Amino acid sequence: MKKIITLIIAAAMLLGCAALAGCGKTEEKVLNVYTNAGFAPYEYLDENGKVVGVDIDVVNYIGEKLGYKVVINDIEFNAILNEVSKDKFAVGAAGMSKKPDRDEVALASEVYATSIQYIIAPKGTFEGEKVALADAVAYAAAASVKSIGVQKGTTGADLVAGGIEGTDAKVIEYSNAIIASNDIGSTVCAVVIDKMPAEAICKDKDNLQCWSLDAEMESYVMYFNKDNAELVASVNTILKKMISDGLIDQYTVKHSS
Repeated sequence: MKKIITLIIAAAMLLGCAALAGCGKTEEKVLNVYTNAGFAPYEYLDENGKVVGVDIDVVNYIGEKLGYKVVINDIEFNAILNEVSKDKFAVGAAGMSKKPDRDEVALASEVYATSIQYIIAPKGTFEGEKVALADAVAYAAAASVKSIGVQKGTTGADLVAGGIEGTDAKVIEYSNAIIASNDIGSTVCAVVIDKMPAEAICKDKDNLQCWSLDAEMESYVMYFNKDNAELVASVNTILKKMISDGLIDQYTVKHSS
């Protein structure tokens, strides 16, 4: 009987250990990364359908340094900050420009890259290397297809929306610029998106060309939950070192080749 009681106690202890996540073992830390994989070279799908890119390499490096398991979540760009606001251990990493309205709902990291808005249109549409927003809008207003495509929730979307006021031009919002560019000539006459995604799109499409718009330079940051300033501080320390070591530049070259 004594032996049976001992076995019962031992079994109960084992069950208790399992309930406590391994009896003393620390629970794995998870960093949920929210992105939108239509913004090469920062985030895009490789030939196997896996999300890769500059931002993905950066967050994986940060996760390794801080001891987090990194989980990539590919969602609509416009929903990223909403997800971050609900999860203390979440980050929005999607080539996100630092903006006051975003700063109100999430904590921004250090700036790790800069960009400017570009316009994609059929080859030869504009002369020179830079296009004034007013000229781009005038082109759209006079085109047979009087719509400009943008990625919903982006700085480019805001820029175009402000530029077309009082004209015949319209804006059509897409989940990403890759899908929008496929509609150039049918549903839209042009697409506005950040420089490197624009260049990546035109690289793969012989009939398209991109030009820089006369817009302000933008700063890319990652956005974190407002209740986790400690995580942001740790991430910023790593980002500064990555920048000074040229590691983010290496990732950019890797995903732009």
